[in-house]
Amino acid sequence: MLMGYATNGQGTEVLSLFNAMRDNCVAPSGITFTAILSACDHCGLVEEGWKWFHEMRHRYNIDPGIEHYSCMIDLLARVGRIEEAMKLIDHMPFKADACMWSSVLRGCVAHGDNDLGEKVAERIIELDPGNASAYTQLSGIFATSGDWASSAVIRDMMKENQIRKLPGYSWGDR
Repeated sequence: MLMGYATNGQGTEVLSLFNAMRDNCVAPSGITFTAILSACDHCGLVEEGWKWFHEMRHRYNIDPGIEHYSCMIDLLARVGRIEEAMKLIDHMPFKADACMWSSVLRGCVAHGDNDLGEKVAERIIELDPGNASAYTQLSGIFATSGDWASSAVIRDMMKENQIRKLPGYSWGDR
């Protein structure tokens, strides 16, 4: 129920339902906190996200897992707090995966941090050489900054390595 609300951007409903669970002495689990942090992520509730990220460890004795860190990194990057997302990546107890780096890259692109975006895209390509989205966004970063030659090099690399970005679909297309 919590995750259903969370993925549909109904953050206040998630938090309300969570409070009702606590009022009825239902102990939260790691999955509960994934839903809470996901809701905060989809609604841009940064301070609320940090609150529950810390509370899960200090109040409920649940160590944050990769999914909790991933939600927080995406939340921070979405709202433009890229440096904070990078600091969290640097201090988490495991290596960031391509998904986490992709969140940072989307944040860089959305908030115009092309220099960091270039480095992050290159990191994603190191981790996942077939990640078409990273190549496409890197090409876009170069194009946006007027470096058409580098943009073309990236596009050529995609062709050489047969890396194709799949077209997006909406629910109405299916």
